[in-house]
Amino acid sequence: MTGKRKRNEMPEGKLQAKAPLTGAPKPMSAIAAARLKAEKAAAPISATDGLQEPPPSPLAGSTASEAAESDSEDNCLIPQNFKLSTWRKTKTNVLSDSPRELTIVLDKHSTASFVGHFDVKVLKGAVNIIGANLGAKSIGSQEREREYRIFACSTNPIMKIRGLDRTNHVQLRSCLEPTPFADINPLFANIWGGNAENDNGRSFTGVTESDDDPLKRPLVPELAPEDWLRTIDDISTAASATFIVGSSTSGKSTFAKRLLNRYVTGFGKTARPIPAVCYLDLDPSSPEYTPHGQISLTIVRELNLGPAFTHPAAIINRSNGNETIAAHAIPHQDLTNHEAYFTTCAEHLFQTYQNLRFDGPKLPLIINTPGSLYRSHFPLIQRLLTSTKPDHMVHFGDNKSIDEDTAAKLHSLQLHSRKIHSKLHELAAQFPPIPPVRSATEFRAMQMATYFHLTSFSTTYNHPIYASTPLSTLAPWTFSYRDTPSRVQDFLAVLPLFDREIPPSTLLNALNGSIIHIVTTTSPPTYSTPLRTSKSQIPYFALHRETHLPPTMSPTTTRSVCTALVRGIDPTTHTFHLLIPPPFESLLGALEPEKTMLIAGCADTPEWSYTEDAYAQVSRRRRDLGDRARFASDERLLEGVEKGPWVMEGKVLEGMGYAGAVRRVRRFLG
Repeated sequence: MTGKRKRNEMPEGKLQAKAPLTGAPKPMSAIAAARLKAEKAAAPISATDGLQEPPPSPLAGSTASEAAESDSEDNCLIPQNFKLSTWRKTKTNVLSDSPRELTIVLDKHSTASFVGHFDVKVLKGAVNIIGANLGAKSIGSQEREREYRIFACSTNPIMKIRGLDRTNHVQLRSCLEPTPFADINPLFANIWGGNAENDNGRSFTGVTESDDDPLKRPLVPELAPEDWLRTIDDISTAASATFIVGSSTSGKSTFAKRLLNRYVTGFGKTARPIPAVCYLDLDPSSPEYTPHGQISLTIVRELNLGPAFTHPAAIINRSNGNETIAAHAIPHQDLTNHEAYFTTCAEHLFQTYQNLRFDGPKLPLIINTPGSLYRSHFPLIQRLLTSTKPDHMVHFGDNKSIDEDTAAKLHSLQLHSRKIHSKLHELAAQFPPIPPVRSATEFRAMQMATYFHLTSFSTTYNHPIYASTPLSTLAPWTFSYRDTPSRVQDFLAVLPLFDREIPPSTLLNALNGSIIHIVTTTSPPTYSTPLRTSKSQIPYFALHRETHLPPTMSPTTTRSVCTALVRGIDPTTHTFHLLIPPPFESLLGALEPEKTMLIAGCADTPEWSYTEDAYAQVSRRRRDLGDRARFASDERLLEGVEKGPWVMEGKVLEGMGYAGAVRRVRRFLG
């Protein structure tokens, strides 16, 4: 398959020279503005009409805004030095400093930032980290002081530890690297601590501004404006349902993370902590708790203190950790041909939340939506608002400049807020100040890589544990796709949901090396019976003759089991060789062949998995050469490296010209 022959691009190169993601909105015309103003005036006045001003926040009142801590340079591609924190390392504000741990004194409203991975323990006072309020145990309490693991990598905005009491003592301890994949995947290289000399070789490095980073990476601060903090205070006063909507990269996921952490930790005597939060993730491109290519409902019991690739999976039936209750495979590339199916799946996930039963009060619900839904499929948002009827609607937009399309969407949200009696919060978007060092595709690859390298969870703190060896060292599971004298067929058929039509004659090549989703269903597609490819005899569901669209299944009778990687297909034994993370292997024993299906085409091609062995060999070569590796040429490092299928050197691919490009065939239907 031509698309699989692209070699992974090295992320250590120059920063992508693209403009900031804020865009340049088209100004609203005077006629449109007047029409909008007239419609607002004619509408009945309601307590929930328009923007609601939440009460002042105890976190926001003292600081005016976390955004004020960052330099206000114009968005440009020139390297910028951002202010990351106010704390400075001096003799008076350091209680202990050793090769393993650092204990600091943090005044009220002061902030401290570190890049790397570490465990945090509050010895005195209280601090706030990404919305989570963490305090020291009270005097005389029998509870053990709790440690929280922080994942502050350079690819994401650097989080801040903010002091809440007059004097706060915070202990930071080194921990093992959470994602030990740098030797097999360059996307994970140099993303954690910089190992500065003044940090004693710890797994974290203190940074007060971007230029403090010993590796000179473009670090940016995590910002939370005052209106964000006030809104979180307002919403978290009760266990309510919150619907988050807005354009891409506007800060929706960061806001959802802060709101979730606030629910789980509470805020002193003002708001008691809640044991869990339901997270309805409707973003198949950048999900928080599952691999991409699906939407899901997850019960979150743990704080979210890191990027999505540090918690790539929530195992079902984990009563002491995050647990995915239900999920549905959805192509993340484009929803144009899957709008109806997406909506029914989303409504089924919400109904699943409605049907949950707990011993205590109902859990709060956070509904996060993708920017593509807001941009290109806004009618789906309107329908989901009608069916979910959330208590709060949070809209993220650029308040400085608004175009006609955004104004119309805002007006629609205001009408829906009055209709369903929901409180609408209009918040300022927080677009990245500089282009991110990892693209959305690369972040998806990182999360998928950590998912497949997941081996177990720590029994102490539920932290994920990974295998750092290439996936080729794992023994695959074999799924028979046809009855043979030695075994029966293990699944019903393959349901192709690729973003382009795949001829049956090339289905084997399209599936080989791809990501699939294993699902069970009690009602397979009704109007289509499985066919078989002529040569390899792979069972599949064909496209509809008239619409040329794939058949769909009922979400109410479908259950997602796990995501798998097709390591290979053996036509002689009629078997698929699938790689499945060990935590999900216990779910395979309950599969019934006549109710099991493999859904393909919902996720990106896992190019990162094809190059793991080659990168592992190069890493061993570098270690063997020692200091001489710095002067070794690429030819010497690649000498004798076995590249495996679908992998070739970049210079070979460049020499192929158009022959190495991915072929796209556009089909015009009359």
